[in-house]
Amino acid sequence: MPQMIKKYFGFGFMVLVFSLFTLQAKASLDSKFDIITFHPAVDGGDYFSVYGSQNLKAWQGNVGLYIDYSNRPLQFIGVGNATGRQSIIDHMLVGDLYGAIGLTDWAEVGVNIPVVFYNWFFTDNFAAEEDHGGGMGDIQLMTKFRVINTENHKVGFSIMPFVTLPSGDPVRFTGNANPTGGVLFITDFIIHERFTLALNLGGVIRDDVTVHDVRIDDQFKYGLAGNIRLGKNWFAIIETYGTTPFRSLFSNEGESPLEAGGGIRYMFGDSGFSMNLGGTAGLVDGVGAPRARGFLGVNWTSPIREKDCPVCAPPAPPPDPRIKGGKIVIWGKIYFDTDKADIKPISYPVLDDVVDVMNKNSQIELVEVQGNCDIRGSDAYNMKLSDRRANSVLEYLVSKGISASRLQSKGFGWHNPIADNKTKEGMSQNRRVEFVIQKDSSQL
Repeated sequence: MPQMIKKYFGFGFMVLVFSLFTLQAKASLDSKFDIITFHPAVDGGDYFSVYGSQNLKAWQGNVGLYIDYSNRPLQFIGVGNATGRQSIIDHMLVGDLYGAIGLTDWAEVGVNIPVVFYNWFFTDNFAAEEDHGGGMGDIQLMTKFRVINTENHKVGFSIMPFVTLPSGDPVRFTGNANPTGGVLFITDFIIHERFTLALNLGGVIRDDVTVHDVRIDDQFKYGLAGNIRLGKNWFAIIETYGTTPFRSLFSNEGESPLEAGGGIRYMFGDSGFSMNLGGTAGLVDGVGAPRARGFLGVNWTSPIREKDCPVCAPPAPPPDPRIKGGKIVIWGKIYFDTDKADIKPISYPVLDDVVDVMNKNSQIELVEVQGNCDIRGSDAYNMKLSDRRANSVLEYLVSKGISASRLQSKGFGWHNPIADNKTKEGMSQNRRVEFVIQKDSSQL
């Protein structure tokens, strides 16, 4: 119960912080809008920019860098004497440097820092003056709380509040003049062991801006993605994502950017490194949706390894199935010449298997080779014969490399029958050699 209280207290605190930011964002109405719409998921995840519900583990880290090129991400209806659509930004090259860390197994925090390397910008007036500058984008801070874990279910669910700080350039449409804030509700589904889906639904609260009859204010934000495992280290990822104003959902194309595309991810074994290559295209002419986009990214998630143990014993081997009930169980009979202790060659493979058992199980310190006869013949004769046969087997094992100190032999005559001596079948079963373990260090 205290852990649950701590969890929901932390969540409530983040919602409070989020509310303070968004109230400040609503207080100002003089901003332009940010057309940098591609933001990689800062916790690594299974997708490029759409989030999965799973979190980083406690104190597990993730860092990455994506380079993103977009062609004509911002166009308006022509101004002045211009006709058709006028390109405000022809080309843009952005780098996203990001990182995240798990605070617990169910909560993480992260940051994304966009850097605009190149922005081929035209002023949105009659002069259409050209500029080729760069600069910062709006920094995004996020935290994610996992509610349902896909490790226990085939569905996962998380809540992700986020804020953006006005570190970009609103004049060149690479940032907002004021903070924005929002929340995403993240659900993902394990459709198959090789295929997962993720759905992001949420909203952004921001100031109300109108530029060339395009009005951007509070937005509904959404994304859908799939991950298909192609091989041991190869993955195909498909995504679509966009925004639209709450006041007029999807009714104005220019205010509702939508992109779709996909790419390939390669995982470098268990190192935690991955390489990502992909692209998207704008499906509508909404602000921020480019004609085409391409991106290349590298990501590293710290691997989860068990704590180092300087003096850890190796794991115990599985029990040898040939050892049962305190005996070495043989798969065939040991045959001797009639009335003699000479072992027939047909029995050598059976005895070689006993040698193998003793070589692979050093914990067996002493085995007694026990000879047994059927009821035919006198007691004294059978005692001597069974003793000589048991000793003959012992000598064979020693000749194969088993230390004599691990062996002893004894004859029991016909005094330890396991079947009826009145039948041929019974007498055959009673004529036997057994290997009884007398001392096993693993049992001490």
